[in-house]
Amino acid sequence: MDKRDAILNATKTLLAERGFYGISMKLIADTAGIAAGTIYRYFENKETLISELYRHITREVAQTTFKGWSDQLSLEEKYKLLWRNTFDAVREDPQRLAVIEMLFLQPRLAREEAAFCDNEAFYPLMDFYQQGIDQGVFHDWQIHALITLSFDTAITLAKKIIRKRFTPDEMQINQVRDASWLIIQKS
Repeated sequence: MDKRDAILNATKTLLAERGFYGISMKLIADTAGIAAGTIYRYFENKETLISELYRHITREVAQTTFKGWSDQLSLEEKYKLLWRNTFDAVREDPQRLAVIEMLFLQPRLAREEAAFCDNEAFYPLMDFYQQGIDQGVFHDWQIHALITLSFDTAITLAKKIIRKRFTPDEMQINQVRDASWLIIQKS
């Protein structure tokens, strides 16, 4: 792992554990195993580091979400893949979700980075929902409403499992996924 990635990973870990006000550049450097001044070779200041962390995590999430993606899959097959990838990603790295939620609550990041998420990293997702709308399969609602109905089920279920509030078997996991699939369909 290069120093830049070590800095980003240390920042992610510390944000998840301590929040924005519980971290300093020195603590990030110590956690990354580098000298404090090294951070400034890669990031101008803490704000730049946090912005870059947001972009870094967004790229990671996009790679995870679209793992196994193929344009040859049917809409339903794509949906099942996207949903499962999201579910598994939250279970495998709950820390990342905590940081995403924290970063998204930052007004400047929410404004500036939203376009990045919609237009670049997650273009196939937006295109997927638009195809479903255009083909008359999905409700003709705002895409973000469809995403909420779809992926909030995967995220919430994974969070409940992580918190040991629910221990579903594979059949129950698939039932939740299939129910969310049915909700976004027109018929």
